[in-house]
Amino acid sequence: MSNQTRDNHSHTTSQRPVHRVMPHPTDDVFVPPNLHDDPLYVPAAEEKQAMEEEKKRRHLRKMRHIKQQRLRKKRLQSRQRRLMVIGAVLLVFLLWLFLRLAPVPFGALIVDGNDTMTNEDVYQACGVSGYVNVIQLSPGDIQERLCKDLRIDDAVVERRFPATIQVTMKERKAAAVITTMYGFAYIDEKGKVMELGPQIKGVSVPIMTGKKMDTILLGDDITDESIRASLVYLQSLSPDVLKTITEINVGNPDGIVAYTTDSLPIHLGSGNDAVERAAITEELLQEVKHTDVAVQYIDTDIRAPLVMSK
Repeated sequence: MSNQTRDNHSHTTSQRPVHRVMPHPTDDVFVPPNLHDDPLYVPAAEEKQAMEEEKKRRHLRKMRHIKQQRLRKKRLQSRQRRLMVIGAVLLVFLLWLFLRLAPVPFGALIVDGNDTMTNEDVYQACGVSGYVNVIQLSPGDIQERLCKDLRIDDAVVERRFPATIQVTMKERKAAAVITTMYGFAYIDEKGKVMELGPQIKGVSVPIMTGKKMDTILLGDDITDESIRASLVYLQSLSPDVLKTITEINVGNPDGIVAYTTDSLPIHLGSGNDAVERAAITEELLQEVKHTDVAVQYIDTDIRAPLVMSK
């Protein structure tokens, strides 16, 4: 077939009518419009709900953020407090260590109850010299040292805040003088030897005569019954009457005799019932004071006390 013939054939074919098949009327389906696809459609209820949910989410995020901030702040404050406490403890420890080792004065040592001993004497008895540093002192050691000192009868040592050591003491006082083989010994109310000497010093206490004790040492306790009974008698007298007693003769254990400043003998027997005899002594001395009769002696026998006239 020639080119012209093919062209004519194509032209004839292109001009043929086209028949389209139309859908049957019964096949039509109604499709409602999708309003959600419309950009201009915004349902009010859904928008409000979405806004409320978003608001809740924002509020929750904000509250979580605030809570986290508070937690971080609390942790930071707790850490700072721990660091401050650690720093304070470390500073106190370093200060204590410095005061413990360094030769520097710190605090005060207060003494109460010393009548004849000076504060310097008490400090020396405590083992303190030069300066007072209460950190370097031990109340227990001080109390032990003081109780060993014969000049001190009793002592209580306490540490008080912030930097004070309080010493409350009772001095040992001479109650009588006894004769020894080499001189005299001062004894307290309990019979402890607190001082020795070749002669009597200016101490206004009664002297016990009639018996010389064997060699005794400082700190010894006198166990002689006559002397101990006489000490109980002396301590049972009132201070005014005690000042009038100058001597007690213990040479006869069954016939102890006390003498007043007027050389008036007071018979004490064996020294038993010393407290009752002291009370009788005071009564009889008052009776003698108000009489003009010359008195030979006073007998303090608790069964039949009497004032013997000359």
